[in-house]
Amino acid sequence: MLAEITAAVQSLRTLGELAKAAKSLSNQQEIVMAVSDVNFRLMEAMTVALASQERHSALLTRISDLEKEINDLKIKQSAAEKYSLHKFPTGTFAYRLKDEYEEIQPGHYLCIKCNDTGIHSKLQPFGSRRLKCTTCQTVIQTEADPPSPPKKYVSTARPRW
Repeated sequence: MLAEITAAVQSLRTLGELAKAAKSLSNQQEIVMAVSDVNFRLMEAMTVALASQERHSALLTRISDLEKEINDLKIKQSAAEKYSLHKFPTGTFAYRLKDEYEEIQPGHYLCIKCNDTGIHSKLQPFGSRRLKCTTCQTVIQTEADPPSPPKKYVSTARPRW
């Protein structure tokens, strides 16, 4: 960008020199050529200035996009700091709201799969020992199932007497 500005200034300087030289010309043809040269230099300077302005506008847009991205990342980081990874007795994991934030909102769990893709999906109770993500349908078992009672075998065979 500095090179474009330097070129524009240099073109304007040349333009001034040509204008001074044009005053001393007596021949009509020389004056027309000088004016033509001045116009050409002026167009060059305008082209350089326009290109510089376009680059400047593109850089401002890029800066704005990056500032928005930084702000979004700060918001996500702030939200992520409210949760910790929780391991259930079954060995499954979910993000759990930290105790110090339970005064602001009720305790809950977040789906790891959805949270890692940027979706803030709260797990919902699904039966007595499971949680389910309503977004990706992942089911997490929070407690082991109780052992099944032993089956009683009923004999259907006829007694042999």
